Amino acid sequence: MSEEPLLPLRRIRKKCNLSQEAVATALDIRTTTYSKIERGIIQITLPRLYELAEIFQLSPQQLLSYGESSQDSQSSSNADSNITYVPVHAQAGFLDHFVDQRTPPEGISFSIPTFSEKELYMISVEGDSMYPTLIPGAYIIIKEVKDHYLLQWGEPHLIVTTDGRVVKRVLKHADASLLTLYSDNDLYQPYEITRESILSLWKVVGMVSKSFTPQRSLSSRYSG
Repeated sequence: MSEEPLLPLRRIRKKCNLSQEAVATALDIRTTTYSKIERGIIQITLPRLYELAEIFQLSPQQLLSYGESSQDSQSSSNADSNITYVPVHAQAGFLDHFVDQRTPPEGISFSIPTFSEKELYMISVEGDSMYPTLIPGAYIIIKEVKDHYLLQWGEPHLIVTTDGRVVKRVLKHADASLLTLYSDNDLYQPYEITRESILSLWKVVGMVSKSFTPQRSLSSRYSG
């Protein structure tokens, strides 16, 4: 029987002549936990990606595209790098007068399987108003909604206004000049903002986190 192809992280580790125990020690985690990361059972978070890249003496882009041909690798680090991580935070809570930047700062670009859309960004989330859907300290992947009248009602969005950044579900208001922002955490009350105050609007298309929480059904809240 032919040997089963090695997963990328395992191939890299073996090429570096490192044991799972050695890598786990460098990451300050259990060997069993690293084994699950290597087998794809536990998803790699952005901070963990940088730690692994340092251990294996590769760039994050090289780690993500390891095993591809040089031509494919170059393509992966350019055309296929559709997600840009930028070091800004979004409050999963009330707007906090955070200074806005209309143009996102330069960041590190990479790609993640299943996220095939172009012009995606990744930022971290603070606050607990969207718990348990969004976990404090998680990273959200967002895409700009250029036509605000085509946004998807009831879905989580990053809203950037003159007062700051906030992550909420956006609900339609009876007054067309207003939007209602809704939290998943029942401790936070919904509130309204004016459309005129919005500088940019971003749909949350995914989340990357090393924490796990039970999901709860939200369909009843937004139906009808």
